[in-house]
Amino acid sequence: MENHRRIDVLSKQLTSATCGSGPCLKQYDFCPKELAKFITHDNFELRQKMFDFLKDPLYRPDYKMEFMAFRQLTLDRLKKFTGQNFFHLSDYINNPRRFMAALEALGYCDYSLCIKAGVHYTLCGGTVCRLGTRVHHQKYVQRINDLDLPGCFAMTEVARGSNVMGIETTATYDAATREFIINTPNDIASKYWIGGSAQHAKVTVAFAQLTVDNIPRGVHVFVVRLRDDTGKLMPGVRITDHGAKQGLNGVDNGRIWFTNVRIPREDLLNGFADVSEQGVYSSPIASPAARFGTTVSGLTTGRVLVASAAVDAIKMGLTIAIRYGAARDQFDDKMIISYITHQDRLFPHLAAVYAYHFGVANLKELLDPFQTSNSNPANASVDAALAASRLPDAALSKKSKSKDVSKAIHVVSSGLKAAATWTRIAALQNCRECCGGFGFLSQNKIGPLLNDMNVDVTFEGDNTVMMMQVAKTVLEDPDLARKPAVAPVPEQGFSLSYLAKLLKFREHVLAQQVVAAGREAGKDALEKNLDIGIQIGWATIEVFCLEALTSAARDKNAGPAGPALLLLAQLYGLTRVRDSLATYLATGALSRDAGFALRKEIVSIYGVLAADNAALAKRLCDGFGIPDHLLQAPIAFDWKKIL
Repeated sequence: MENHRRIDVLSKQLTSATCGSGPCLKQYDFCPKELAKFITHDNFELRQKMFDFLKDPLYRPDYKMEFMAFRQLTLDRLKKFTGQNFFHLSDYINNPRRFMAALEALGYCDYSLCIKAGVHYTLCGGTVCRLGTRVHHQKYVQRINDLDLPGCFAMTEVARGSNVMGIETTATYDAATREFIINTPNDIASKYWIGGSAQHAKVTVAFAQLTVDNIPRGVHVFVVRLRDDTGKLMPGVRITDHGAKQGLNGVDNGRIWFTNVRIPREDLLNGFADVSEQGVYSSPIASPAARFGTTVSGLTTGRVLVASAAVDAIKMGLTIAIRYGAARDQFDDKMIISYITHQDRLFPHLAAVYAYHFGVANLKELLDPFQTSNSNPANASVDAALAASRLPDAALSKKSKSKDVSKAIHVVSSGLKAAATWTRIAALQNCRECCGGFGFLSQNKIGPLLNDMNVDVTFEGDNTVMMMQVAKTVLEDPDLARKPAVAPVPEQGFSLSYLAKLLKFREHVLAQQVVAAGREAGKDALEKNLDIGIQIGWATIEVFCLEALTSAARDKNAGPAGPALLLLAQLYGLTRVRDSLATYLATGALSRDAGFALRKEIVSIYGVLAADNAALAKRLCDGFGIPDHLLQAPIAFDWKKIL
């Protein structure tokens, strides 16, 4: 009897107050299918066709498969998907929304498949499209598209990860033979972590330091054959296999050395720099730094896709965990979703994933003006599209609106990639724990997602470096650097406008900390305050994402889902302030009593989301539009029937 009383007391302490199923939930009534259409900003019908195709038994997960067999399965899956002509490599330039939609669809199926496709089509093929010219497009694009030439992306070296400008692989022009000679000068200059290289790749786009007539010209990109058409390594190419990894074992990562590998002069991707037959170097971009920026600018698409994949993984994890939490009882038949400890691990991520989703959508809109209008891949002219896409790069030396937007794209893509992938780790870990032992089973998907996607925080740009890119740009803003940070006037309660002001205030006050340090440390101020730099990056992205979610919630096309999205925007803002409460208390922007009131508002929203056995939370998860055959996890449907 005493034990029962203790359990009852504990249960009451852990359970949040809920508002019931009456009028409290009526304002949040909407159709999940309509919400799914609203949040799918492009290619809705195409995405549904791709999802439907992925019902093919070939795409069913097999977690017992040996990893070498898994690699072959991943390649077979990619070939079959590519054969459906859902997209074409030329869409990378001509119809980027369609291109990205295809890779995003694969992410719901299997992340190894998604990355295998991303490396081949985005990093290898996309680089050929963007940096190459007509000769490269005619020679390579169709063969890469058809997977006749499986490709990889040879940029990272053993000793050079984030510092791409410092890579040591060399490319020396031989005017006598009209060839470039590619060399790996030492072991730590070998290309490392190169996805697709260990077994399948026949071609790579290799980053190397170009030397012409004994004059170093900086990093340029070359098309290099790794294997012949039979799969045999080309002369001078050596590759070793990285073997099994923490996850992502459907991708064959390897290490590459080049020893006097000769390639034709025409295999320099010469869209922005060229070498004549006689050995004369030329480039329309005078600044080496600007030329390098143009060379690596194509990585933006990859970062957008990595951020989007992280967002979609959080959606899957939350859908599984919230459905399970609303069906699994514990302690006197109480559903575990009714415990505030459970809600506090899941509901902030539900708000964040919608904020990130609309943040990524807004980022894609920023990218749109830098692309040509949609066109039929069968009739597309990659060269014409490239001419348009180069306009911002050609104007890099001008103070233009294009340059400002280009910088905004770089900052937002860098910060969103870092924020979304770091959040994904925390969100999936919480989802795993909220499903108990069931969350540890591979068949329930959360564990494999955690392992496969963990690499995202360090590839396509190390997250810490990405956040520093954001911080550096923020610190260049004269208003943030010179004007004193003024806390917003306190309000009764926490309206969305007040929360937005608080988030902007935090960004401002953090920037001023570094500026103040700079008066003593000079140009090394940020380097000596990198921890604050990370916080600046977070603050900037949180401002961007709150604005994105708030705007979407108020969009008339949101329809009946608008109030629910506004509720999530409120929760996102509140939890962002809560997680940085020390800054607000230290600066006097919030009082002690405001801190307590903040928690009450958060718990109140938890109550709405958890009411009627988490009816609203489940409906918001259904609004992601994830088909059951891709969600896969048995506990997302009926945990009692787990095998």
